[in-house]
Order: sequence, then C-alpha cells, then structure tokens
Amino acid sequence: MASSSSVLESTMQEAPAYEIKGITMYLEEWDLKIQIENPVDFTSLAHHGCDMISYYEAQHLMDYFNMLNGPTYKTLVRHFWVRAHVYDRMAAKLEETEKVLINPTMEGKSREEMGLEPFRCTEIRSSIMGISVFISEEIISFVLRRSSEGNYKGGIGNSKTSP
Repeated sequence: MASSSSVLESTMQEAPAYEIKGITMYLEEWDLKIQIENPVDFTSLAHHGCDMISYYEAQHLMDYFNMLNGPTYKTLVRHFWVRAHVYDRMAAKLEETEKVLINPTMEGKSREEMGLEPFRCTEIRSSIMGISVFISEEIISFVLRRSSEGNYKGGIGNSKTSP
C-alpha cells in the first residue's frame, strides 16, 4: 500500500499558485465597451473603391481577419483588462529592488538566485479567476500563425524611427 501512494505522489504535479490581482485601472469593469461582431467586409470595401484584400493576402493576414469572426467572451475580456499591467525591464528591475529591500543579502544576486523568473520579454500581465495570464509578442504571433519578424510590402515605407 505504501508503494502505491509514493507512486501516486511522484506522478502528481504541483498545482499553479492562484493570484488575486486588484484592479489597475481607474475604470469600473462594466464601464468597458467591447466591440464585437463587426467583421471587416472586404467585398463591401472593394465595391466602394477600397480594395484592401490584396495587401492583407500578401502579408498572409487573412487568418487574422477570419479569427475576428469567432466568439468573444465579454466578461473574461473585461476581467482581464481592468487587472492588466505591462511587465517590462523597468518592472523587472523594480521587482529585484523590492526583493533586496525585503532581504538585503540578495544584493548583487541574479534573478534566479533571488527566486524570480528570468526576464525574457515585455509582456501584458493579468489574471482571470486567479489564474495568471501573460501576453507577449511571441504569443500574439503564435495565435496569428505568423512570424513576429517581417518587412513592409506594397510601397509602404518603414515609418519606425525610434530605437
């Protein structure tokens, strides 16, 4: 009997920690207006002299517009955005500083040694029903089934001038 319980314990994975996040906006959850079910009608645009479909097909973005026609869960969207914050390099540095203030022996140690996750990229962080949700550029490109790198086509110049 003891051997079966030890096997059970070794196969069980640790449950994720739940995080109750407070609201980060000066806006009530139900005040958010969510626009849904307004798909882009390329046929109507072309009929009125604005043929945009060739630009989006050249960039392989038609799957994105098809995805927009899917279901929208307004309550989950509201819950996510009123609790969202940007986690960037500055937030990661602040997290390290707080650890050092709590425990001065952490001074000069790496994030891993402090018990913190390594900083990988800028993310939008929130929680839904206590479960942490992170959205990064990598996640967005995965959902769109596109590479996060690219170039401009069709005469559109690169307008990015800031570093």
